[in-house]
Amino acid sequence: MAERTIRLSPGEYVNEPGILKHLPDYLSQHKLSHPVIITDETVKKVIPPYLPDGFLDQYPLMLFHGNCTYEEADRLADLCQPYDGIIAFGGGQLLDNVKLVADKLNIKLFNIPTVPSNCAALTTKSIVYAEGDHEMVANHRTGITISVVLVEPELLRVAPQHYILSGIGDTIAKYYEIRRRLPKDNLPLVTQQVARNFIEVCHREMLHVKNVATLSEIELKNLWDTIFLIAASVDNFADDDGRSLAAHTFYKAYVKIKDHPDWTHGEIVALGNLFQVTLEGNDKLATEIRQFYPTIGLPVKLADLDITEAEIHPIAEYICLKKNTRMQSVFPDVQVTAVEAALRKMI
Repeated sequence: MAERTIRLSPGEYVNEPGILKHLPDYLSQHKLSHPVIITDETVKKVIPPYLPDGFLDQYPLMLFHGNCTYEEADRLADLCQPYDGIIAFGGGQLLDNVKLVADKLNIKLFNIPTVPSNCAALTTKSIVYAEGDHEMVANHRTGITISVVLVEPELLRVAPQHYILSGIGDTIAKYYEIRRRLPKDNLPLVTQQVARNFIEVCHREMLHVKNVATLSEIELKNLWDTIFLIAASVDNFADDDGRSLAAHTFYKAYVKIKDHPDWTHGEIVALGNLFQVTLEGNDKLATEIRQFYPTIGLPVKLADLDITEAEIHPIAEYICLKKNTRMQSVFPDVQVTAVEAALRKMI
């Protein structure tokens, strides 16, 4: 296999008010004659005002069952075999799942994110969970390039606050986590330099946000472009250097202990960012996080995510598992006592 792979996805990306009204034109340009819509019950009720009149009634429609699992992908793939493309409306798990479906069927994929919770709409990988619980079982790299991603900024502006916070927490994690693998003073490859620029944009643009409701049209465009396009481009250009680190390991430990969390992925990862810089002993970044998060409502203490004193030890044990190669690659032989000490600084 290649030592380093650069991926370019999607083929087209547009972030403009009213863009979904032009969906029929995009379908025509890509010569899709018999596409299928995949969405869920909630989005099905919310999305029609942004679409051409009667759009959802013009094509077959399948409902996503709620979790990105191999079983759900197989179910949808069986149903979608007669069609030459997928138009997907939804959040991260739905969009991750339809990538598996389109990859299996080798058909075109149009992704329309309806919440700004992460960059799943654009990347060529899917986070896959076990059937029946929320334990991650695979980070599945698909072989397809997403054909088109269309972003309606006004739809995202009115998304539930937790999903907006999720997007901010997950996007700024690109900087707090990946800067350790892309140090400024050791980037011999131009693709590494580009990836470093992307994580710095993620950092700068998220820190700029104080209140989404007061952002100008340009500021809002930059926010969505950073959460989607720039964050996804980190994965595209950084390759293995762009793998997640302690913040996402904290997330995995949290959902392992909490089973069905009440918080979004990005909100949990956001607290994981503070865990990583605390474990590093980076007081400057810890202070930055503690000052920024309260201004927008992200968690800064274990209690904010309902983590008890009794749960600190099992979380630390999970984080320190030797099989966690991503964590071990930057924190080799990290000890449970060190992780517990960092977590207790977050009480």
